[in-house]
Amino acid sequence: MNLKKKLIPVLIAPLFVGLTFSGQALANDSDELEKLRQLVQELDQKVKILDRKGELAEEAAAAKKKETPIVQAQDGFGFKSADGKNEIKLQGRVQADYHAFPGDGAAVANTTELRRAYLTLAGKVYKDYDFKVTGNFADQKADTAIKTTVLDEAYFGINWWNQAKFRFGQFQMPFGLEASTSDLFNDFAERSVTNALAPFKERGGMVHGNPIDGVYYGLALSTGRGENANNTDTINDDQEVVGRGVANLAKFFKLDNTVLHAGGSFSHGYISGNQATNTNTLTSNAFLVGQGVVSSQTEGRGLTFFTPTGLGVANSNDIERTRLGAEAAIAYGPVKLQSEYIKHNYTGTSTTAGAVGSFDKDINAWYVSANWLVTGESYADSYLSENGTWGRIKPRNNVDFSNGHYGAVVLGLRYSDYDASDFKTGAGAVAAGTPTGARALTAAATWILNPYTRLAINYVDTTFDDGAVTVKDISSNVIAKVSGEKAITLRGQFDF
Repeated sequence: MNLKKKLIPVLIAPLFVGLTFSGQALANDSDELEKLRQLVQELDQKVKILDRKGELAEEAAAAKKKETPIVQAQDGFGFKSADGKNEIKLQGRVQADYHAFPGDGAAVANTTELRRAYLTLAGKVYKDYDFKVTGNFADQKADTAIKTTVLDEAYFGINWWNQAKFRFGQFQMPFGLEASTSDLFNDFAERSVTNALAPFKERGGMVHGNPIDGVYYGLALSTGRGENANNTDTINDDQEVVGRGVANLAKFFKLDNTVLHAGGSFSHGYISGNQATNTNTLTSNAFLVGQGVVSSQTEGRGLTFFTPTGLGVANSNDIERTRLGAEAAIAYGPVKLQSEYIKHNYTGTSTTAGAVGSFDKDINAWYVSANWLVTGESYADSYLSENGTWGRIKPRNNVDFSNGHYGAVVLGLRYSDYDASDFKTGAGAVAAGTPTGARALTAAATWILNPYTRLAINYVDTTFDDGAVTVKDISSNVIAKVSGEKAITLRGQFDF
């Protein structure tokens, strides 16, 4: 359009130059002069028409661009509208592990495990409404003769205000830093032993958001029964309240390249003593302490070190469960220190022989870890203020051997402790001589080839407290009693 405007003086100027030099000759010929004037006017009109056509073409192209969907191939494959208000994408992840247990050949078998195989359909409509459905193809359960894929998450959200968003369905409960951070981005192959005490993915509703920059909160009402489980006890049908609040203090002090993360979590509810965690069935005295599982496994995913028995609560009674958590992390440049503490408390009245009467018991777990991005990337770049967790680390240079680029390398060290000594005796007591806790030291090295591909090796040295784990063969013959476990985990991870 600008070029056509420039053509107007170029085309018209020669005519006026000709008129100037021929003015005297044409003075007596008014007809010729009039014809020249008409010619100039016609030419000017044609240029204006061409100019307008160019404007209309540009307007049409702009309008078409607004209506043309955008194909995306980053953080999932999919489409979104040109205005960004509507989007649908397909995402997934695969984590393949190899577990070796040196020195414990009789206790735990070396094995290859498909740790996770997720496929997710996610998106949004009309800008303010989002959804997500994820299936875990690595953890299938038998339904008669058919294998069924386990539902991991399924929810929709209403996001009118950044300060207060709403979510409904099955989703990650707002509790704890390590549990809330995606397994894709945690510093070690497995979360610490505290994870057995944190509410994970449950069914319910939540309000969450960022009241101010650098602050996040979440408050949920859930079934409290764990993943893929409803409350089916008509006598004890209370819901559980779960909440988390965190802040990145570096935002307030305007500290660059720094994260000063601090926060706390809680949950409280009354749980049926007859409903097994993570099932929709009622069985007398079925509830076992813990969350999501009936036991606590080592961080090397080998032996089970804590298996309580039923608390023995009568049909008309319930169990009051309170969970408290504290979390903190300090990151400056390529170095990060992180720690969490979680406490469970169970109170109620037991009818178990030898333990009749009220009980009030605790489980405590904590960890502290240190990580170093050897290649110099900054942890602050991966911190997600919108939910107070850690996200994707992007190497300065993705692996490209031809150009001398080798991705990012992370070294980590973690110490964790699990104490359930309250369950030596009384309601929910473990079998005599079996552990009530564990301590573990984990060393990790992770090679981040690009933002979506990782290779990792973890070494975990675990010592059991107050007892030993009895190991049996396939015929249930006792073959060993072990007081600890050494494990090496190799992981290959890819997501899209």
